[in-house]
Amino acid sequence: MDRLTKSFSVFDCDAHINDPLEIWDHVPESKKELVRNTYWRGDSEAWLNGTQPVMGGGNGHFPGYNPICIAGPQMNKRIMRKLNSMQLTPEQKAYVHHDGAIDPKARLIEMDLMGIDQVLVIPTMMIMHLPFATNVAGVAAFCEAYNDFLTAWCGEVPDRLFGAAMLPIQDPQLAATEIHRASELGHRVGLIRPIDANALYPNDDAPSLLSGGGPFDAVFKAFEDTGMVLGMHTFPAPNYAHPLGSDYLASPGELFSRARTDSQTFSFIHEMQVWMAQVLMTGFLDRYPNLRMAIFESNAEWVPYTLDTCDRLFKLYARERGNLKNRLPSEAFYDQCVISFESDEEGVFAQHEQYENIGIWASDAYHHDGADVWSAMRRMTRAGVPAGVQEKLLGGNARRFYGIEPKVFVTEEAPPIERPDWFPQGPELEAWADLVARPRENAEALAAMHSDATAASGAGGSY
Repeated sequence: MDRLTKSFSVFDCDAHINDPLEIWDHVPESKKELVRNTYWRGDSEAWLNGTQPVMGGGNGHFPGYNPICIAGPQMNKRIMRKLNSMQLTPEQKAYVHHDGAIDPKARLIEMDLMGIDQVLVIPTMMIMHLPFATNVAGVAAFCEAYNDFLTAWCGEVPDRLFGAAMLPIQDPQLAATEIHRASELGHRVGLIRPIDANALYPNDDAPSLLSGGGPFDAVFKAFEDTGMVLGMHTFPAPNYAHPLGSDYLASPGELFSRARTDSQTFSFIHEMQVWMAQVLMTGFLDRYPNLRMAIFESNAEWVPYTLDTCDRLFKLYARERGNLKNRLPSEAFYDQCVISFESDEEGVFAQHEQYENIGIWASDAYHHDGADVWSAMRRMTRAGVPAGVQEKLLGGNARRFYGIEPKVFVTEEAPPIERPDWFPQGPELEAWADLVARPRENAEALAAMHSDATAASGAGGSY
């Protein structure tokens, strides 16, 4: 395969850091006990509200490799699926762990290999857990500590690393205050998860659709005043008891869990579709015309149909809107929003005319579905996306939205990384991947493979 080149700056709009333990070093000594009883993590576990054990993302939580730190340079789903079937030694686990998920200097090396010039880093498990914390003062102290940590982390290379701030959304006024503080620190985005974790859904639909003035009014005005981007980031529904009771439904994704379905399958998308429908249909963006909103981690292929449906219903129920403005939902979205897409979203590339000015590419590194920019470029080219549109989608739109100057650090795709013999690669990997892709047809061969792997494991082998 020919190695690619590029002449433009790629901006990765949604990539992750794995909540480094150094975050908690930024908690003042006077507030450590407060934060410890709010959200705290070690290498094996994290604790929510002091006593609830939750998965914090540390290496010690996983018997195999850490899936939050796996999808880095020149990795793909076939490699990761094979790794998941292997019994890795501690040395092998360390090899497949990408330290850029924690360390900024390691991040730069891995960005170069992935063709990424600049990146917006977003935390990981704290997005899932922190909305369920009940101590408002503890949440505010933790968010301050994280945003201070983020300033130092991105400050290692300030023209390549940019941060998305955490907000104490349990108290909208404290969240507004932290938006102003985070903006002064230089952070371009403030994060909110679109769920109702504390009986306080992050919208402004009360007390009046016409006048605004609801509980989150101060939050959205703070975004407008500072110019920070509101980053809506989804996550799978948690599998622990809700602080408000087991019958309380915080996320639409929990419906999948209650139906005994993997919540990750649709939870990301469903959370965002519910949020976007009410935002687009209530005139929310008209009340905050200077608000800019980035939609993260929700895929993007569903957007054209959703916008068309909202426009149709908006016109159908025009008489019931009162004095709301007449801007179509699609017009409001295209005026004030962008949405992230990933390297394998062929539907985005096939409809690139609709995404040309609103699509922002995300590697989603280092999570399982993460991918480099070279794979996105190859798919876009096969789909007939013009070079100028590719440049917008892979960096131009995100930098315009965030107000970041483009800088190019990578122009050529790196040669293949030399891997150790045990690492899944070459014809053997391809043959294995083709085999497991058709489990019914290859049931006997897979059973024999499993038997051999079990025997090798018992004899002290690597598989």
